[in-house]
Amino acid sequence: MIKLAKIFQDGMTFQRNKPCKVWGTSSEVKTVTIYMNEKEVAERELPQGDFAFFLPPQEAAQNVTVRIGNDVVLRNVDFGEVWFAGGQSNMEFPMKYDSQFEEMKSSRPDEHLRYYEVAKYSFEGEEEEGLKSNQDWNCWRCLTPEAIGSFSAVAVYFAMELRKHYNIPVAIVSCNWGGTSASAWISREMLEADEELAVYLREYEENLAHLDMEAYYQISYAKRKGMGSPFAQMINDFMMKNTVTMEQVMQHVGKLAAGAGMDMQGGAAENSGMSQESFMVTGPHDENRPCGLYESMLSKAAGFTIRGVIWYQGESDDTHPDIYEKLFTRLVEQLRKDWAEDIPVIYAQLAPFESWMQCRGDKFPELRKQQFDAWEHINNVYMISTSDCGNRFDIHPKNKQPIGMRMALSARQHVYGETVQGDAPIAAEMKVQDKQICIRFDNAASLHLEGQEVQGLEIYADGEMCAITGWSVSGDTLMVSMKDSIISNEITVTFAQTPYYQVCLFNENGLPAFPFVLQKRK
Repeated sequence: MIKLAKIFQDGMTFQRNKPCKVWGTSSEVKTVTIYMNEKEVAERELPQGDFAFFLPPQEAAQNVTVRIGNDVVLRNVDFGEVWFAGGQSNMEFPMKYDSQFEEMKSSRPDEHLRYYEVAKYSFEGEEEEGLKSNQDWNCWRCLTPEAIGSFSAVAVYFAMELRKHYNIPVAIVSCNWGGTSASAWISREMLEADEELAVYLREYEENLAHLDMEAYYQISYAKRKGMGSPFAQMINDFMMKNTVTMEQVMQHVGKLAAGAGMDMQGGAAENSGMSQESFMVTGPHDENRPCGLYESMLSKAAGFTIRGVIWYQGESDDTHPDIYEKLFTRLVEQLRKDWAEDIPVIYAQLAPFESWMQCRGDKFPELRKQQFDAWEHINNVYMISTSDCGNRFDIHPKNKQPIGMRMALSARQHVYGETVQGDAPIAAEMKVQDKQICIRFDNAASLHLEGQEVQGLEIYADGEMCAITGWSVSGDTLMVSMKDSIISNEITVTFAQTPYYQVCLFNENGLPAFPFVLQKRK
């Protein structure tokens, strides 16, 4: 008897033009013949117990029947482009909260844009608790008006762009969890191998040493039970659909509680899993513990043959922003080790943001720099700009379409080899000419300004801010006019170096310039 891993089901999508890994267990040693639409394509020897083998590469195809020996038949199988979508809440962000949801919901169903969501369990045994019940996890679904609301908005926009340009099946394997550090998605081995990154493990273990474990397990259970309640879901919907303050959330909680006949003094917030105390601890059952989601989620899908990874994460790594480049590098190494391939990774730089609820963007400028440095130093990774996609007082911008489309544009250039400009403008060099500074950009054959001034740009001469009188663009160059002639030993130009900023400088594909710091010394 052959039993395949959960991800292999009717209605699934395999990656085209690559040997596709298939794994599972066999009750005995056996030889199996593999058929595609009743045509024999391969023969494989299976050991007793765990096995893994590769299907031979196939061209793009739809509604194929795959038979493996006499035990397994997979029906309605596509071969196309498969991408892994990972990260935290801005990748998890469901389409039902997106600003264009109503329009997207009314779009035509697409049975060849498919979506598989890895079950969100943070520790072994959580599924058996029965507190979470989600029939959409660990199953393949097509893009339909009924299903689209729960799909990752970024991933849907990304997949739709690929479908439009290549007219072949496209699928997303979704594996993400809001509020998580990249350290949660990396194995213990990877973190322990680097002294600086081991700080995540040390801090976690120090926290454990001071926990009352009996009390922790009680609080953790209550939190999970509360977060799965309809009351908690209504609160979450209110928070995610709207840009709100904590005061507005608590007012909404009060209205819901009153409408349900609940006594706020009796702990409505606690019963919903929304109490502050329930989020203040990190222990063996929490999703944000180091290596936790690698073990309980990512490892379940690792190795499933894909074209590449799209990633949106970093907001929750503001506790150690100075080592995020190293952490992200290890994450990419982890992905490539588990997939045994130098897979491309396309990721989003953190969007402009200042504050929301208990979150602050104070460390975001450093995190963005770390993300930029990772792009420069890691082979086959590509970063997209979100410089015009932020919300000052909401860490979850509601329009995810630009993010998904820019990731797709980057993939078209760097993964599929199209002659398109998928990278945003990068400040390359500056020249000082009396009362003018000229800044030349890469990835910009034709810059343009939206508006009359470049917001977020500051110029310093020997540490003193200079007065700017005007801007103009020509080709790949931004010209900044100054009030006085610049006579100094050091010129520094900074752009978008605050937690929140607004960008109005774009290249010919409408991609906004990345934040930068340029310095010039005599």
